[in-house]
Amino acid sequence: MNYEHIILEKKEGVATLTLNRPEKLNAINRKMTEELENAMAEIGKDKDVRVLVITGAGRAFCSGADVSDMSPEASPVEARQWVHMANKIILALTDLEKPVIAKVNGVAVGIGCSLALSADIIIAAENAQLSLLFSRIGLIPDGGSLFHLPRLVGPAKAKELIFTAKMVDAKEAERIGLINKAVPADELDNEVNKMAKQLAEGPTLAYGMAKKIINKGLNMDLSSVLEFEAFGQTIAGTTEDAREGVTAFLSKRKPEFKGR
Repeated sequence: MNYEHIILEKKEGVATLTLNRPEKLNAINRKMTEELENAMAEIGKDKDVRVLVITGAGRAFCSGADVSDMSPEASPVEARQWVHMANKIILALTDLEKPVIAKVNGVAVGIGCSLALSADIIIAAENAQLSLLFSRIGLIPDGGSLFHLPRLVGPAKAKELIFTAKMVDAKEAERIGLINKAVPADELDNEVNKMAKQLAEGPTLAYGMAKKIINKGLNMDLSSVLEFEAFGQTIAGTTEDAREGVTAFLSKRKPEFKGR
């Protein structure tokens, strides 16, 4: 499928989804939202895709929503529809039963920050900055930030970041647990490629089940999580990857997982 505001590339089990409005610092408009929804559906169905990397073209990851695409006269119903469109992307990333890496190559603010936080692993260039700056214009964070942020940094730090709309550099973001890793800008591609390759060679179905249970387990008691683990492990044990893993272990060789 051809896209206007995003680029979708697939290579050796890795799908790279690039927000491609560099002249607007990859601000998200309605057209991009529609394209992201279609791309996520494509990625979810493609069995050859075993890991997703999401990033931005140019010097930004994503500068948030494109306010020029929003009418100041929009009714509450229209405004809610816009939020719901963005929410579909956040849900698609969070629910994708494949690992998602956010490669934060520059500023990630507003819904752009929310987009990064919905990934499973966040690797950022040291010169990148992140902020949920919604309060600067009298709004609350959306795009799942009120779900993901307190789970990453704790409720107290989440409230501080939201109330102050503080811009956090990548090293500070790593220190407080907002992202997984900050690396020099010229090492970002190599670092993400190395991680993506490792995950693409791993047991995709097992990753997907583990991700699903972790996400559900954040809102469950221990007994419920144990039950989900037992269910998931039963399924994982029937996969080709599990058989290959056991065979490789007994043969003292590296397993060759196929994501099946």
